[in-house]
Amino acid sequence: MSRAIRSVFFLLLAATAPAAAQGVPIRNAAQAGPPETEGRSRLAEAVRRAVAQNPRVQEAEARAEAARHRIQQTLSLPDPEVELGLKDVPFLHPSLSRSDFTMEMVTGRQRLPARGKRSAEHAAALADVDGAAAVRAREAVAVAADTAEAFFLLAAIDGEVAILEDTRRRLEDAAAAATSLYQVGKAGQSDVLHANLERTSLDERLSTLKAERRAQAARFNALQGLPVAAPVAPIGPVDPGSGVPAAGELARQAEARSPSVAMAVAEVRRTEQELELARLEGRPDWTLMAYYGHRQRVEDLAGVSAAINLPWAHGRRLAERRAEKEAELAAARARVEAAKNQIRDEVEAAYAELDKNREQVRLYRDSILPQAEVNYRSAREAYVVGKIDFLTLVRAAIDLDSYRQEAVRRGSGIGRALAALQKASGLPLIAGTPDAGDSHGEK
Repeated sequence: MSRAIRSVFFLLLAATAPAAAQGVPIRNAAQAGPPETEGRSRLAEAVRRAVAQNPRVQEAEARAEAARHRIQQTLSLPDPEVELGLKDVPFLHPSLSRSDFTMEMVTGRQRLPARGKRSAEHAAALADVDGAAAVRAREAVAVAADTAEAFFLLAAIDGEVAILEDTRRRLEDAAAAATSLYQVGKAGQSDVLHANLERTSLDERLSTLKAERRAQAARFNALQGLPVAAPVAPIGPVDPGSGVPAAGELARQAEARSPSVAMAVAEVRRTEQELELARLEGRPDWTLMAYYGHRQRVEDLAGVSAAINLPWAHGRRLAERRAEKEAELAAARARVEAAKNQIRDEVEAAYAELDKNREQVRLYRDSILPQAEVNYRSAREAYVVGKIDFLTLVRAAIDLDSYRQEAVRRGSGIGRALAALQKASGLPLIAGTPDAGDSHGEK
């Protein structure tokens, strides 16, 4: 191929070369720069909407409200009983006046639980409220993290699509130029075939990415309580922020404030009260009763009485009941430690993923992308002087774009690792996530 023909291809490729190869900054998550405040604001808005509208959070909130309504119930006495009846009515010839013993009676009863039982039930109900509130906080944190993960996946897909579409435009120009030169006998047919093949391959990758985006956009909308088919505008580069405590400090905070630990602690408190109730079951309950009897021909009668149950009559049952609750309490206390262990494990794994993505972003920014740009420029210069063929030049340009895509994925990986870290720790690390509130600890 003549120098003039090579110059034509050089101009075509240089005019539409990747921004990084032309010295123009690439705005993606793999490069240093000011925080992308618009993207972070959009993420925070999506997270707030998800926490407010997601059915999982709404269900947990309704259950917490139901638990709150049970508190007042434990402060009330058992329902009183009223009984209406007839006493001593003649059997063969029923009559209300033939016998002086016949009475029309009304009886009232009230059971009085033994001392300590209602206070134990009240404490158990308070523990249920704390547990339900912790479930609600856990769901809110998890939904926020899932929403952020979907957001960063969409951002990565949009970044890759933009890069591939830019590459496709350059290949279209190169293919058109190669075809024109081939028609006048100034280029080989292989140049045309290679350019068309690469363009077709890019079309297939674009199709796959667009299908992935559609599925991910549906998930993103569903998490926010929006119609799954609602359009989601393209998401630009997003800086997820770097205000994350060190791994050890984060694990310590998570153990103190995680809703998962709060749930386990509330379960311990509830089971402690159930064990206390099992012990108090050995105390008899009192039942007070009063009656009034109306008689037709003689004076009316009235009376009062008191009764107690005899729980010690079945001592084996009470002993088994206490043993059951003691075993449940041991299991609940073990769950607290298990929850803490799980937090340590998941926080460490998520933090390792975060550090890995941060390191890879730095490598792409400081080493891989600059080397790929140098490789592309060298290939372009070598093509101009006839040292390499057209396919090698196109391959170098596509390789550069592939590294740019990888850099976008690593940048998105930082945000997704941060979402995983929030889910593991239960702490609000992503903007828009509500704070679970005060620290939780064992009582």
